[in-house]
Amino acid sequence: MTNQPEHSGQKPERSIRSELRLLPRRFWRILSHNLMWKLLALILAISLWAGLITQDPTLTRERVFNDVPVTVTGSDTLRRSGLIITSGLDDASTLVRLRVEVPQREYNSVTTANYSPHLDLSKITDTGEQTVKILTSSSSTYGTVSEVNPDSITVNVDNYVTSYRLPVSVHIIGDYPTGFYGTTPTLDPSIISVSGPESVVTQIARIGVDLDVSTLPAQAGLVRTSLAMNYEDQNGNLLDSSQIEASNAGVLIRSVVVEQQLYPTKTLALNTLALTSGTPADGYEVKSVAVTPNVLIAAGEELSLNTLDMLFTDQSVDITGRSTSFVSEVKVRKPAEISYLSASSVIVAVEIGPVMVHKDFTNIPLQVTNAGDGLTATSETKTVSVTVTGPKLTFDTLKSSVLNAYVSAQDLTLGTYALPVQLSIRDVDETSFTYEITPQNVSVSVTQP
Repeated sequence: MTNQPEHSGQKPERSIRSELRLLPRRFWRILSHNLMWKLLALILAISLWAGLITQDPTLTRERVFNDVPVTVTGSDTLRRSGLIITSGLDDASTLVRLRVEVPQREYNSVTTANYSPHLDLSKITDTGEQTVKILTSSSSTYGTVSEVNPDSITVNVDNYVTSYRLPVSVHIIGDYPTGFYGTTPTLDPSIISVSGPESVVTQIARIGVDLDVSTLPAQAGLVRTSLAMNYEDQNGNLLDSSQIEASNAGVLIRSVVVEQQLYPTKTLALNTLALTSGTPADGYEVKSVAVTPNVLIAAGEELSLNTLDMLFTDQSVDITGRSTSFVSEVKVRKPAEISYLSASSVIVAVEIGPVMVHKDFTNIPLQVTNAGDGLTATSETKTVSVTVTGPKLTFDTLKSSVLNAYVSAQDLTLGTYALPVQLSIRDVDETSFTYEITPQNVSVSVTQP
């Protein structure tokens, strides 16, 4: 009796254990039965799940874009309203960071262009410092911009004005190629209208272009050069031209065309033979004639230059009755066949002085003077010969009696000396005379009486 229950209780326990041991094998038979179809069903289920996820616009992910450029619009509208931005729109200030909630399906394909960050300047209505909000676009397709950093840009606004009919001048730099001359440049256009910020335009006093003629080709002919414009204030300081627009006859221009003709050059001397006319006052003569400049540069067609050897003045300098030196300006005759002459006139300096003549005098008594106290100075030479050079007018009254030849024994002690003979002329300006004495030196003895 007691063994029967014990036997019946062991049987279920062994069945459970057997079933557990067989469970993996049975699971594998179920799984391996039609395995390919089951795998396909699993893949299809996963795909359907992924498709449903991506098509649901409510499922989004955050994406951040850095250094996004901001498009600026409305500049033309702003100018038509008489306003212009002067600062605040530099490259660094127009870069922003966007934080966007992007639908899952577009996360990898969106770009910053899908959100179009931009400034609309047409909303500005006043000058001075203005803050403009950065605008963006959102859509169900590409998501919503949740943050823009910075969300606005501060700009400075000035009145937009136009100044009419400002002349253009050319500033020539450097030297023309050796052997060539350039005619006066012509400008196209020569008058310009400028538009821009009132704070800049009202300061413009002149418009200039810099022409470096040293860079021109060394050949004759017409040369055209396109040059950028410089804007200067009344003191010659350069102004900021980045926001200035130049126009002529309503057409915007970026440069001015400078045109000029290059000619070969030739150095020509002035004919000095006929520079003066007439006769100086009696007793005077022309000592010299100097011309400044004494050579001139001529430019023109090469064939025309080859026919020229000398230049002439329009008229001579009249020296009639002149007794003193003087200068006079005379015009140079420009040959018709040349295009340029370096000077239209020259300065003629005429030196006029008295006519100088020579006159010989003999047997002029020689005196020994200035002997010391208690001493006697004598010379065996008693007379000398003198040749005097001086103004002719004075010589008409010059007599031998006014000539005094002497030897000075001043400060000499006892002895014999070779001393120079000197000459004085009474009652005349001795500085206007020169002379030669024969003999130049004489022997003088100093003794005690």
